[in-house]
Amino acid sequence: MDAAEITRVAEDYGKRLADHREGIETNQVRNVFAHVNRMRVDYKKAGEWTEGLERTLILLKPKLAYAAGRNRKVRPFQELLSRSIDAVVASENKARGVENFFALVEGIVAYHKFHGGD
Repeated sequence: MDAAEITRVAEDYGKRLADHREGIETNQVRNVFAHVNRMRVDYKKAGEWTEGLERTLILLKPKLAYAAGRNRKVRPFQELLSRSIDAVVASENKARGVENFFALVEGIVAYHKFHGGD
């Protein structure tokens, strides 16, 4: 995905997730964001894609599934990020893929807040 597509998807999901009837709370989005930020720090320290990063990224999927199981409103967020994780792992350029993943999650958090997410 290019930067424009990442921004478009992030705004779309951020807005949907901020909807007061069907959206999710800020703490649910921030919990995922905190986990992704820890991955980002580890990635920057390593300076490259590592098996450890791949493992951590893949293990985010069950955490997302658990959150979606507890609250059905999290499901669209869980589905998007699970597909994104699969795309990163399958990518030929994993470094670029994971950087796009980080940007996507950061964008969703920003647009969730912008659109009034609780």
